[in-house]
Amino acid sequence: MTNLSTFLNHTIGFDDMFDKLNYFSTVNSGFPHYNIKKKDAYKFTLELALAGYSKDEISVKVEDSVLFIEGSSKEDKEDFVHQGIAKRSFKRLFQLADYVECKSCKLENGMLKIEIDYNPPESKKPKQIKID
Repeated sequence: MTNLSTFLNHTIGFDDMFDKLNYFSTVNSGFPHYNIKKKDAYKFTLELALAGYSKDEISVKVEDSVLFIEGSSKEDKEDFVHQGIAKRSFKRLFQLADYVECKSCKLENGMLKIEIDYNPPESKKPKQIKID
């Protein structure tokens, strides 16, 4: 069985990639829960369950091929007997592949929906070759 350190001893220039993987695993806790739906070969929808958050408490941005979704929560001063609905600050990061674009984002019925398109150049798309 090969471990990661053996692999790293034989690579050059992958430090940034492994640093990102390590960072993603520490930032992305388990909250909020999310779905990634595939509409077709080039279109996806990312859904995050954000019940109780308003638009002004959520930030969505793309920087250096990373989708950042952050939520801040104002501290509740209410006296709960039981608080089972989580509403806390969070940060979720998603690494985007080349040619992936976030097209739109909306919050409805407690779900943040981000439409994502994969737009490879024609040279990267599969093509049918005609047989003569």
